[in-house]
Amino acid sequence: MSTPNIFNRKFYLILGFIFLAELFSLFGYLLSDFNKISFFIIVLLTIILSLIKLEYGLWILFAELFIGSKGYLFFFEHDGLIISIRIALWLIVMAVWLGKVLSSWLKKKPRLNFNFFQFNQRNQWFYFIILFIFIIWGLINGFLNNNEFNNIFFDFNGWLYFTLVFPIYSIVNNKKSIDSILQIFTASIIWLSAKTFFLLFAFSHNMIGMTSELYRWVRVSGVGEITQMQGGFYRIFFQSHIFVLIGFFVFILLMAQAINKKGEFGGKFIVYYLSLITILFSVILISFSRSFWVGLAVGLLIYWFINLLVYKVSWKKFIITNAILLLSAVLSIGLIIAIVKFPYPKPVGGFSTAELLSERASQITGEAGVSSRWALLPELWQEIKQAPILGQGFGSTATYQSSDPRVLQSSPTGKYTTYAFEWGWLDVWLKLGLFGLIAYLALIGKIIIDGIFRNKAKDKIIYGLTIGLTVISAVSIFSPYMNHPLGIGYLILCAAIISAY
Repeated sequence: MSTPNIFNRKFYLILGFIFLAELFSLFGYLLSDFNKISFFIIVLLTIILSLIKLEYGLWILFAELFIGSKGYLFFFEHDGLIISIRIALWLIVMAVWLGKVLSSWLKKKPRLNFNFFQFNQRNQWFYFIILFIFIIWGLINGFLNNNEFNNIFFDFNGWLYFTLVFPIYSIVNNKKSIDSILQIFTASIIWLSAKTFFLLFAFSHNMIGMTSELYRWVRVSGVGEITQMQGGFYRIFFQSHIFVLIGFFVFILLMAQAINKKGEFGGKFIVYYLSLITILFSVILISFSRSFWVGLAVGLLIYWFINLLVYKVSWKKFIITNAILLLSAVLSIGLIIAIVKFPYPKPVGGFSTAELLSERASQITGEAGVSSRWALLPELWQEIKQAPILGQGFGSTATYQSSDPRVLQSSPTGKYTTYAFEWGWLDVWLKLGLFGLIAYLALIGKIIIDGIFRNKAKDKIIYGLTIGLTVISAVSIFSPYMNHPLGIGYLILCAAIISAY
């Protein structure tokens, strides 16, 4: 694939719609009736567009997935029942896809490709099917173990996102659809970056009358969290920042491709990609997520492996590319400092970059979030040991001593029982059993092998997406991503794109 022209009129249109959706979400937080109206407008629009062309509905679903973190930018609430916009979009896409498939079969005139079972040397359907069997077993086992129904339901519903494998494989199977996905992905991570910078600026300059409402909006919409770390520096963390981290590697490889091009065309994209990489790296730092930093380290190792052993680039080009990455890191820190210390309005205060980064990287005890995570680990192991092979099914819980201030407000003793765990892969083991965990890892391994070693065209985007899958898998050791729509959606998308090549 040649260097894609991402930044065209369509890209800016997508970016504009994302901005409009976020603006509506903010208004919806301030005015509850506006939230309901916006929810039903998006639902109605998605239904109409999906009926016209299913891929339009899928694009809306992906845009929400990339920017929405927990999926509550919009929601409908009535008598205690809450339906998030993510669930609504999933229902629409699945219903329309199923309706079109049934209609095609009844008329014996296929209008929609059913490609999931039709790929040849890169068949992944067998791995998916095996995993689906264990997911179903996890559901049955949850009831057999008498786990609470509510826990089973809310634990299992995220895994239903795997059913999107059918419409995604039906649509994301050609260059045009893949280019559209790449534009939506790029627009989304640029918007996430802009939103992160805006929040950092607002809080570091104590914009009274704005920060309290912004903080509550970020929390209520489930997008992320905001925490003061030192002086004027605030940690702005979104769960969706995982896509910023993945995008970082996609655009590193695209920049490397542009560097090898001669003439103005390649030079123009070098500037675009260097600027974008700098922005994305800044956001990774601002997130102050140690899990992301582990993923960053893993991704860089895979990136260097691909350059040296797959592309077999010369040491000269290798050093030049990494020098540009180092420049990007320096520019990223400079950008953060410029945002926090911008003189108008008066900033809250300064911060020490080296001290902040070193303390965050080395602090593995003491902090509330870290302490809670380590306190959970032995209790989670004990639960796994009770049924290591078969697992305990969806809805299984563990009780541990939490240091989270929000838990302490409701439970002064700090004792907390939950079915949702930070240790993502241990969560999978507990719910699906050892063989379910192996089946999941085998699927990921299959996709990674196809992406790296069966990428005959040595396509940069494929390599970038594959690195992204290794990154999100590594992050899932410490955080719940591969058992969440964010990770599941990305895995399916990555698998479909790699299979299409």
